[in-house]
Amino acid sequence: MSYTLYYKPGACSMAMHVILNELNVPFEAVKQDDLKAPDFLKLNPRGQVPLLLVDGESVKEGAAIITYLLDTHANDLMPTSGIARAKALEWLMWCNASLHPACTRMFWLNKQTLDEATKAQLVPLFLAGIQTLWDEADARLATTKYLAGDKVTAADILLSVIANWGLPVTLGANVKRVLKDVSSRPAYQKTLAAEQIEYKAAA
Repeated sequence: MSYTLYYKPGACSMAMHVILNELNVPFEAVKQDDLKAPDFLKLNPRGQVPLLLVDGESVKEGAAIITYLLDTHANDLMPTSGIARAKALEWLMWCNASLHPACTRMFWLNKQTLDEATKAQLVPLFLAGIQTLWDEADARLATTKYLAGDKVTAADILLSVIANWGLPVTLGANVKRVLKDVSSRPAYQKTLAAEQIEYKAAA
């Protein structure tokens, strides 16, 4: 079985990069800065990373890629059954479908050619929504060691990647505890070096 991961440094695709390193399976990592490059669009017409080729077959969407990898290879990052698996999937999907889109909407807003008065109204609203999500994560982590319980799961890895995007929000002490823990793992450090990313969110 061969894997090729297309990634953009520091983007959500970094979570899949970390997980591949955690699994210690052979893979090729292809840096894809130009998401509109014709050759890349042939592989993924959506023009997005992550993209994982599995024996040449494309798998898109971060949560799908993560779940596939963790269902395929032995690991401690995703329980195999029961309520433990449900909670791990719940928080993975929360990161992927709630936190991630909220942050990317902020990046989208910053790229729009809106008048300053409109931006002045929208930016605080967008940031408030993101802050609410980070506060939810911090409240959860006040009661559990990691998002899904007592063990690190893929959700914590994706959370730590999103946290490093540099948005002007406040990360609580419980979140920072997990970020420091997860980002210090050898597979995470290996990925930071490969993508040439400095991790600042845990500071």
